[in-house]
Amino acid sequence: MVKATGLALGFAGMAVVLFLGISPSFAQSDVIKYRRIFEVEPDRKLRFEVDIDAADVTIARNDIDDEISIFLLFTEEAFEYDFDYNEKRNLLSMEFRKTNWIKSDSRDLKAEIEILLPSAARLDFYAKIKAGEVDMELGDLTFQRFETSIWAGEVNIDFDAPNRIPMKWFELRTKIGSTAIKRLGNARFRFAEINSGIGELEIDFSGKMEDDATARVDLDVGETRIFLPDEVGTKLYVRKFLFLSGIDLLGFEHYGGKMYLSENYDLVRKKIELHVRPGIGELSIRYR
Repeated sequence: MVKATGLALGFAGMAVVLFLGISPSFAQSDVIKYRRIFEVEPDRKLRFEVDIDAADVTIARNDIDDEISIFLLFTEEAFEYDFDYNEKRNLLSMEFRKTNWIKSDSRDLKAEIEILLPSAARLDFYAKIKAGEVDMELGDLTFQRFETSIWAGEVNIDFDAPNRIPMKWFELRTKIGSTAIKRLGNARFRFAEINSGIGELEIDFSGKMEDDATARVDLDVGETRIFLPDEVGTKLYVRKFLFLSGIDLLGFEHYGGKMYLSENYDLVRKKIELHVRPGIGELSIRYR
C-alpha cells in the first residue's frame, strides 16, 4: 500500500503538488520514521483529505508557506500508509490504516502523525480520525473550508491568529471524548457547525470574528461551556430543553419562545447568531 516514488506531479496553470523527498529511517527494528513533503503553488485552491484510523495527531502551520510536510512515526507491523494526488481535481489525500485490529496489543504500538500546512494555499481541508489525541494550532492559515470528524479521543483546537481569508464553512463532529476549541472567532467563519457526542465540550468564540456569523452547536451527553467575547452581540436560539439538562445563561435576556438576546446586542456592531440544542448534562453560555 506504500507509495514511495519520486515522480513530479502537476501541470502549468493548475495547483502544483511536487514530491520533494522521502527520508525513512528506523529508530528501532519495528518502528519507522517517515517524512514526506509536497510543494504547493501559492494562492491556488487545494483540497486536502486525511483519513486516519488511530494515532496521536498534531496539525499546525508550516514555517515554509508553500509546503505541506507530513511526518509519520509508527510500528511497522501494525500500520500502513498511502498518499495520492489527483491532478485533475487538485486533490491530495493521505490514509493511515491500522492493520490486524484483533491481533495487535495497542499498549505496545506507536502511532504519531505531524501535519504542517502551508499558509500560501487556499485550503479545503477534510479529516476523519477514528481514535487518538488530536492537537491543532490553526492560526494564520488560509482555510476556505474545514471539516473534521473524530470518533474517540481528546481534541484541542486553537486558532491562535486570524485565518487569512473569511472561512466559508467550519465543521467539527466528535463522538466520545473531551473537546476544547479556543479562539474560534479567529477562524473568521461564515457558518460553523459543532456536534458533540459524549464528553466535555468547551468553545471559546473570541478572536477576529466576521460580521453576522452563524454557528450551530448540537449536544448529546456531557458538560458544555460556551464563552463569547464582549465585543460581539449574540442572538441565541435554544431549540429544546430536556428535563435532564441544566442551563445557565449569563448576560442574556429572554425575548420569547426559543430566542434570547445578549445584553450588549444593540450596543455593538458585530453579531453572531447562535443555535444550541442542549443534550443531557450542564450547559453554560456566558460572556467574558
